[in-house]
Amino acid sequence: MATTEDELAKKQVQEAVWTWAGRAIVVAVVFGFGFFAAWLLWGVGQRGAPALRVANEQLEAQLLDFKNRRVDVEGKLVVIQGRLDECNRSLAAKSALPVLGPRTPRT
Repeated sequence: MATTEDELAKKQVQEAVWTWAGRAIVVAVVFGFGFFAAWLLWGVGQRGAPALRVANEQLEAQLLDFKNRRVDVEGKLVVIQGRLDECNRSLAAKSALPVLGPRTPRT
């Protein structure tokens, strides 16, 4: 009787090990398929690497255009600031001149 109980216990342990091993294999396969599907979508999907490369090139071109515009605007600002300073100096020079009263005609 002891041998049958030992064999029964051994068989139950083997079944439990195979059950959990099967479950672990199923989980590994599911995760593996998920990672593979994600890799495929990243590689060829609508928002995958090729689409992101095109979008990156467009954004870099847009950024370069914005930087060029900023340089142009800063150059215009320097010119306008210089003209404003020149106008202010001219105004200050003219306002510093003594004010002469109205001339009266000699008779």
